[in-house]
Amino acid sequence: MANIPSPRRNDPCPCGSGLRFKACHGKLEPATVSTSGVGAQDAVRNGVAAMNGRRLDEALAWFDGALAAAPADAAALHYKGYVLCQKGNFEAGLPLLAQGAALSPGNAEFINRVGVIHYVLADLPAAIDALERAIAIAPRLADAHSNLALALRDAGEPERALGEVRRALEIQPDLPPARINHAMVLLALGRFAEAWPDFAWRPDPQVNLRDPAVPNALPHASQLPSLTPDPSITLHGEQGLGDTLFLLRFAPLLAQRGARLRFWGDARLGPMLVRSGIVTEWHASDREPPALDPARLIWIGDLPHLLRAGDAFPPTISLVADETRRQRMASRVAGAGPSPSIAVTWRAGLERRGKAVLSKSIEPALLGEALRGVRATFVCVQRKPRAEEIEAWQAAQGTSLLDLSAANEDLEDMLALMSVVDDYVGVSNTNTHLRAAVARPARVLVPWPPEWRWTRDRARSPWFPDFALYRASKAGGWG
Repeated sequence: MANIPSPRRNDPCPCGSGLRFKACHGKLEPATVSTSGVGAQDAVRNGVAAMNGRRLDEALAWFDGALAAAPADAAALHYKGYVLCQKGNFEAGLPLLAQGAALSPGNAEFINRVGVIHYVLADLPAAIDALERAIAIAPRLADAHSNLALALRDAGEPERALGEVRRALEIQPDLPPARINHAMVLLALGRFAEAWPDFAWRPDPQVNLRDPAVPNALPHASQLPSLTPDPSITLHGEQGLGDTLFLLRFAPLLAQRGARLRFWGDARLGPMLVRSGIVTEWHASDREPPALDPARLIWIGDLPHLLRAGDAFPPTISLVADETRRQRMASRVAGAGPSPSIAVTWRAGLERRGKAVLSKSIEPALLGEALRGVRATFVCVQRKPRAEEIEAWQAAQGTSLLDLSAANEDLEDMLALMSVVDDYVGVSNTNTHLRAAVARPARVLVPWPPEWRWTRDRARSPWFPDFALYRASKAGGWG
C-alpha cells in the first residue's frame, strides 16, 4: 500500500466528515494523558470517548496504554487503527484495524468499519466483501447497509445500492448517513424528483448533511417563507464552488416569485453574482450577515426540494465577466496564435488518495494524443500544473500550450477567460461551471462512476445540454 501523505491543514479531513482537517482530526490538542495504572478495558473505554470527541492524539495515547497492558487486545488494536486512518495514516492504520476485527470475528461493527476504510481508499471489492460479511453477522446493522449502498453505487450497481440503503432506512429511519445516501443513489439513477426530499433532509434545522464543513450555529428554513410583506431571502452557499454554481440555477426561480435575494458564502462568487443580477447583495462566509432572520435563511442545496422542482432542469445561471478582465484575457489569447482557441485541463480535485477527496483525471499525454492533429491555439487552465504534465501533453499533441493556469487563483480572471476561449476540453471542475455560466460550448470528460449531474449513460446531460460528453469505460479507461 502506498504511503499516504499527511493532509494539509485546509484540506478536507481524510475521515470523510466533510470538515477541514484543521477543524476535525487535525485539531491541535493539549498534551496527551497519562495512562499509567489504568487497566486495558478502562483505557479502551477512555480512548473510545476521546475518539468520539475527535481528540485523536488523546485517543491514541489511551489505546497505546491498553496495548501496553494487553498487546493482543482486539478493541485497542482496531480502534487505534481506525484513529490512525482518521488522521490520514492508512498504511499503518488499516492493518491494525483489520487485525482487531480478525481477533473478534463476530463483531459486525468492527468488520463494517474495515469496509468503510476500504471504501475511503477506493478499494471497492474489499469494501463490498467486508460490508456484506458484517451484514451476514448482523442483518439489522443499518450503518453497514448504508455503507454498502455507497460502495455498490460507485461499483456501478445503483439498483442494488438502492435496495441496501432502503433496507437501512427500514431498520433506522432517522439514520442521517442513510438519508443522504438514499438521495445520492436516487440522483445517480436519474430519479431526481424522488431524491430532492432526502437531499434536503436533516435531523434538525442546524444540520446540513450535504456539507458539514460549513460552520453553522443557525437554524435554516425548512419551508419557503412568505414573500409578503418581506421579500428578502438569504441564500447560504455550501459544498464547493462548482456545487454552489450548479445549485444556484434554482435561484432565478425564486426571484421570479418576487424574492429579493442575497448571497452568504464564498467571497470569490459574491461580486460576480451581484454584477450578473443573481442577487442584490453578498456577504462573505466568515461573517454573519446583518439582520439575519433564520426563517428567511436557506441552504442553496435545499432549493430543489423547497421549490418542488421535481424532474425540471432549469438552465445554469448566466454570469457576466468583468469587461476589463475579459479584454485583457482576449488579448493574451489572441497574441498566442490563430483561432480557434481551446482551453484544456486534465485533472480536478485534490491529489490525495481516498474517496474522501474528489478526484477526476486523465493522463495529460492521453489527452494530448486525443487532440493531435487539431489545429488550434491551446490554453492550459489546469490548476497548479506540474512541468512534466505540460511536457507530456505537448509531446503527445505536437504543439505548445499557452499557460494561463494562474487564472485559477482569481475566479474573476477565470470567468473572463472562460468567456473568451472558443472551446474547452477537460474533466469537470469549477471552470466547467463557469463555462456553462457564460453560455460557451465545452467537451467534458466524464470518469466512471459518473457524478450524478452527468447522468449514467446519456449522450448529453439534461443539466448541461450544450456540452458534449466523453465517458470513461467502467474499467476506468479513456480509450
